[in-house]
Amino acid sequence: MCCLDLAFNSAMPGTRLPEEVARQIRLLQLARFAALAGEALDLERLSRELGVSAFLVGETIDYLDGVGLLFGGLEEGLVPILPLAGSQFLERNGHVPREVLCFLPKFIDDLHGREALLEGGRELVDAFRFQLLYGDGVEHAARLVPPAFAEAVDEGLALDLFAAAVALMVRLSDGRPAGCVAEEIMAVGLLDDARRWLETRWERGELTEAETARACGELAGIFELFEDDDVLDLFERREPNGGGPPGQLQLSRERGAVGERVKRWFVPFSWTVPTGYIGG
Repeated sequence: MCCLDLAFNSAMPGTRLPEEVARQIRLLQLARFAALAGEALDLERLSRELGVSAFLVGETIDYLDGVGLLFGGLEEGLVPILPLAGSQFLERNGHVPREVLCFLPKFIDDLHGREALLEGGRELVDAFRFQLLYGDGVEHAARLVPPAFAEAVDEGLALDLFAAAVALMVRLSDGRPAGCVAEEIMAVGLLDDARRWLETRWERGELTEAETARACGELAGIFELFEDDDVLDLFERREPNGGGPPGQLQLSRERGAVGERVKRWFVPFSWTVPTGYIGG
């Protein structure tokens, strides 16, 4: 069941929890007890404990599984698993915005990490837009691409990369991977912004050092969604061909080929519909 199909109101601490959130908390607590006892979940028993129908208990478990707070193991008869995000949900007494719960739940097992990616996505797009409108969009875009390709950035490429940043966040919000190499490159910038946001929270005393390190480590889960992290290799190259300092003839040839290499950043992957800014 899609998490967007179920109502979730993120009440502020100190307010009465919505009934469904209170039920989610109680079910997670019972699942934790079952896990400690090495027992599988029993719908009828949970129904009696929660005072609701077995059908509603099953729906709640499906929801918690969908947002990455619980691996119930009901169908397989397995002992439930309460991942880190589920424990964090309990620690916050359910006071977690729905968008945080629903953002990449299968790939980011840390609520701080999910929130950091959401905030990083806003920063990625907002800063890019601001620089395009009021600053130097070309210089800003050049800082986001692999260093070996920075000199290739012009106004047209900067606009295409901004489109890639917007498209990336739309895809991620729907749980889908990047649609082309350009979007994967923007994802590296997204991770940088997310890490900075987490580090800022640590400096303010809002997160412990351990919480910050754990959340930063979970950010790499985005590459599990992409099914590879090959884009990181581009950022390690000193020159577009990946080698050391080239000779004059080699450098000339590479400059002639860089444009073609950059064009391939915008070739849609096989699972992506060729439309919009990558539909040419």
